[in-house]
Amino acid sequence: MSESLIQKLLDDVAQAFDRKDYRSATIALKQLWQLQPENPQVQLYRGRLYEIAGNLTQADSTYKHLLKVLSTPKIMAQARQGLDRVALLDQEQRRREVALAISTPDQNQQGILILEAIEPTHRSNAALALAQIMNVDPYSARTHMPSRGWRIYRMGPIGEMKLYGQQLQAQGIPCFWIKSANFATPQLFQVQLVQAETPKVELVCVNSDRQTGAVSFDWSEVGQWVKGRLPILDRPLEFDPLRRQISARSRKEEVRDYALVLDLHLPARNCILRFCDQTYRFDQGVDFTPDIPLAQTVTRSQWNGTVEWITTELHARNTATLWDDFNAFRETAIEFPHLLKAIDPGFYLQGQENSRFNPTFHLYSLLAFCKKSMQ
Repeated sequence: MSESLIQKLLDDVAQAFDRKDYRSATIALKQLWQLQPENPQVQLYRGRLYEIAGNLTQADSTYKHLLKVLSTPKIMAQARQGLDRVALLDQEQRRREVALAISTPDQNQQGILILEAIEPTHRSNAALALAQIMNVDPYSARTHMPSRGWRIYRMGPIGEMKLYGQQLQAQGIPCFWIKSANFATPQLFQVQLVQAETPKVELVCVNSDRQTGAVSFDWSEVGQWVKGRLPILDRPLEFDPLRRQISARSRKEEVRDYALVLDLHLPARNCILRFCDQTYRFDQGVDFTPDIPLAQTVTRSQWNGTVEWITTELHARNTATLWDDFNAFRETAIEFPHLLKAIDPGFYLQGQENSRFNPTFHLYSLLAFCKKSMQ
């Protein structure tokens, strides 16, 4: 192999780059690649052509490979410069994509991007893909990937959330995105009691305006159901002798109990029917623990009887999807206090008006409701 030929071709490539004649540079580089594919200068030019063609992933990979296998200061410096250029081009490309994605008013409305659980065997590759798409380090990406349930990952214009979501899905990362305005769509009814089981279920409910009325439905209308346990917090109180009044202790809130909640989604009516063991009137309506004298029953037994009745009816039809991973969701949703403050939970438990768990469960149920309506 003639060294003079190699040098001539290298000079031809360099001169073509100076003239911005990338077609001639490509022709000469193909010959060089066939003759000396391991030549560092050839690989450097190859990375440069990838960069100019907009193939940033290949350019990035080529420059990083050179840094791994070489110790020549000049070539390494050029490879680092190439990586810097690729990073700037990537940022600019991302800005253009986002600007296009939110260019219309409907795509500029607020939305959220939710990651879904991914199989443990796929987490490593998925974390690398997430890191590249969202421009974060792989470790952070891995810690944000849920092993079960859902995780709110990002808030922003819905067009941007959709853009990222589609890129993530293309890499096999399960996710979905929802416009925040959709959360106002379903109407919430707080169930007070079951008045009749047949021929249709008849309920006494309270709506968001605190008005009491009757709601009847058929089990075939239930598209999905959602279950959750909401911590009931208790901040210990003590008497302050200096101020002569009772005040809250500064120590951490304690979990006194749990409120058990179950939602039925009726998508055709755009409504949610919410059962809660703290607000349900077990002393009225249908008794779901008939074998136990009322005087001997406790709230938990009555609640279990009600849930068993709902479960039996829904399992018999096998048409409603169950969402019961609220515990996993609530652990990460509280990282978004501004989002939770904007959510009206539609129901309040005595002494828990400021609890962050009420809006968190309501958000979880709304996400399930909106996700279903998107399918």
